[in-house]
Amino acid sequence: MGFIIIILGLLQYDDFFALTSLSSITAIIICFFIFFLYIWLWNNFGKTVLIINPETLTIKYKNKLFTSPKTYLKKETDRFETKDFKIERHQLGVRYHFSISGSTYSVVLIQKETETRIIDWLTKDKADEIASELKRIWY
Repeated sequence: MGFIIIILGLLQYDDFFALTSLSSITAIIICFFIFFLYIWLWNNFGKTVLIINPETLTIKYKNKLFTSPKTYLKKETDRFETKDFKIERHQLGVRYHFSISGSTYSVVLIQKETETRIIDWLTKDKADEIASELKRIWY
């Protein structure tokens, strides 16, 4: 509350220094807020947990609010692959994904020629590592 009163007080002056200091302080506070919001959203909604049993693979998300766990049987699973989704084609057109870090790869589960994305938005090295670990454990 006090911060709002200070802002309103500074806006009454025609001083350039006060306005630039106010805008820089406000920008820093907004950047910290966005950063902590990003961390909070990732911790609450972004984590994927793989539970690997001898005959089943269960994909569970940390937050159970939006999705329920999905279970895949080993006998119905053909293979695991990594796939690049920089350019994603679907029935309504083409979607381009640009990532500075190169995190456009996904680990894909193939079941009777049906692709199911297990884990999304990884780098190529991390996606290959997860896919090879799944192949090593299950096959």
